[in-house]
Amino acid sequence: MTPEELIAHGNNFRANSEPEKAIACYAQAFVQNPDMGAAYNNYGNVIREMGYPDRAIGFLLNAIAINENDSVAQFNLAVAYLLAGDLEKGWKQYERRWQFEHLNGQLPQFSQPRWQGQDLTGKSILVTGEQGHGDTIQFCRFAEQLVRLGAKVYITVDNNLKPLLTNSFTNSVVILGPADLIPEFDYWSPIMSLPGFLSITYDNLPHKLQYLTPSKDVIQTWATKLGLKKRLRVGFCWSGRRDSWINQHKAIPFEKMLNLIKRNPNYEWINLQVECTLDEQNQLAEAGVVVYPASIGNWNDTAGLIHHLDVVIAVDTAVGHLSGAVGRPFWLPLNHFATDWRWLLNRKDSPWYPSCRIFRQPSIGNWDDPLEQIHNNLKLFKI
Repeated sequence: MTPEELIAHGNNFRANSEPEKAIACYAQAFVQNPDMGAAYNNYGNVIREMGYPDRAIGFLLNAIAINENDSVAQFNLAVAYLLAGDLEKGWKQYERRWQFEHLNGQLPQFSQPRWQGQDLTGKSILVTGEQGHGDTIQFCRFAEQLVRLGAKVYITVDNNLKPLLTNSFTNSVVILGPADLIPEFDYWSPIMSLPGFLSITYDNLPHKLQYLTPSKDVIQTWATKLGLKKRLRVGFCWSGRRDSWINQHKAIPFEKMLNLIKRNPNYEWINLQVECTLDEQNQLAEAGVVVYPASIGNWNDTAGLIHHLDVVIAVDTAVGHLSGAVGRPFWLPLNHFATDWRWLLNRKDSPWYPSCRIFRQPSIGNWDDPLEQIHNNLKLFKI
């Protein structure tokens, strides 16, 4: 096979969750053609997905040495640094995301200078949201540090996040929706660029238990709907966006989630999965799960419901980030292959969310072990 054919075969193996066969193909490709940057990039990316980011870095650097403008290798290098816990190199390299795939050309353009650590005393800064809801939930925490540096902060978000963030910050942080007029400002920054220019490491990362707060009226509305608590309340979310490639690894098969619920009938199970098919809703209802499909219109509603829960079991989704941000006990069943960088490796806790406990797959596709651990930990709770 030619190097190009080997790469195509490797990509198919990766898509079919056979990473060992994938990297064998990529290795043969760069042996045949040592100047083929894609082979080094793909090899490095997959061994990072296998859980070896330190080993991946050299291969990704080889790809970049061959072609400095390889935006895929540049982005993959950032992810490898971040997964390895090297935030200093990771944040800097992560700025290359604006040349990568769906983010290419999406960097906002303003006449004001971009903030890169300049003095903010008496200044205002516009922080632009980017990527997914979970990213904004995770990174909006840094607004408080900007305020401490003397800034008036404006954050642009979509309407699903605006009510929750508006209720969560002081008057020094103004949350703007898509239809809101942007006031005059001195500097601007994408939200996920903030920690890099704030020189955030895992030694100085803020460890605030709760930094987002649902509004009191929503909390009260849910208190009325839920009624008097008679059993331990367990929220759950088993899947992310079903049209994304990574969800095949992050999501727990519905049947396994349902089995966990049926094995623990003494708890009040509450569905936090908004994208839920009618068949899934019916099966959950038969298992005694409480479902509120028409009661959740935005993240403030979800946060208000989570406020009343004793524990949330959620895969790597925005629901998980939200649970950690509002300070509720958050149990994360985590995929083994292609683990997201923010959960790091080989640890059961998260420096990002003090209330988080991680239950990791021991191998690709093995959800039985982490779900068994969750089952055993549920039994420790008094009902």
